[in-house]
Amino acid sequence: MIKIYTDGSFKKNKAGISFLIIIDDRNKILGYTNLKCKKNIQAELQAVIHALQYLLNISMSLENQKIEIITDEISIVDVFSSQKYKIWDACQWKKENGGAVIKCAEEWFILSCLVKKIGDMTIRFYKTSKRDSQNKVVHDYANYARKLQFCKKNNIHIMEAENDGDFVFKEIVNTSENIEVKEMLSMKRPWKSNKNKADFKWYIEGQHEIVYIDTHDIIITEEIHLNCNSLCFGTLFRTAAEFHEISYPIAVKPLEYGKYALVVGITRLITAKLFDIPRVPCVITDFSNEEFLKKNLVNMRNNNK
Repeated sequence: MIKIYTDGSFKKNKAGISFLIIIDDRNKILGYTNLKCKKNIQAELQAVIHALQYLLNISMSLENQKIEIITDEISIVDVFSSQKYKIWDACQWKKENGGAVIKCAEEWFILSCLVKKIGDMTIRFYKTSKRDSQNKVVHDYANYARKLQFCKKNNIHIMEAENDGDFVFKEIVNTSENIEVKEMLSMKRPWKSNKNKADFKWYIEGQHEIVYIDTHDIIITEEIHLNCNSLCFGTLFRTAAEFHEISYPIAVKPLEYGKYALVVGITRLITAKLFDIPRVPCVITDFSNEEFLKKNLVNMRNNNK
């Protein structure tokens, strides 16, 4: 069993991060460093990232190891416990407007790559308790690291302790020198390629019943659509102008009084409304946007087996 406690401390675009690795029959390992950040969540993610990068850097086999990651950031626990990052993989980490699917996508993406590399069935994420003494250790060292002068990029200060003894400085490790880590850091970011096109093709002919619904009966209610600050229509306008139709379906959820809430397909719905296309092909579902994408990701996997 490997237990990893992580924490980040953020203030004024600077973060201190720390991790504590506890491995059966080995000395405790404490790591800390600092880096530039714009948000607190980046600090928390970077703490986990650096911990896993260091774990890959240690010359030990992770095969058949159970790894527990304990963090005080509940969103990290939620995303990796529900494997939500696999939905992001399926839509190439893009929203329908072509932008990144989540803020701080860089950190989320790198962490997801590390989790998949080590084994997503091997790693479990847990929310820490403030009363946990190990959590206090990483919390204190994260604060300490934030107050230091900036460390060299990818350098981690490593300390060790025997049993319950004091931590003693051991070395400074550059995790980017590890081949596996280097490959991940240089990977192409999906949301940066073909930025104008989100490419999660959920519709499979024959597996979804299509109905045609009056465009004015479909309304936008979900926060993910209402908070969208930019959209990319690609060639939708040209196609709508030429053929006066929407060919690829949208997904909708029934409401009262014959109305429907948009689930997936905001650019196609807006195009239909702008070009006065009276009816659009729809798949009716009871799911929300997130639930719908998750369900159809499972269907895609089953079809590819």
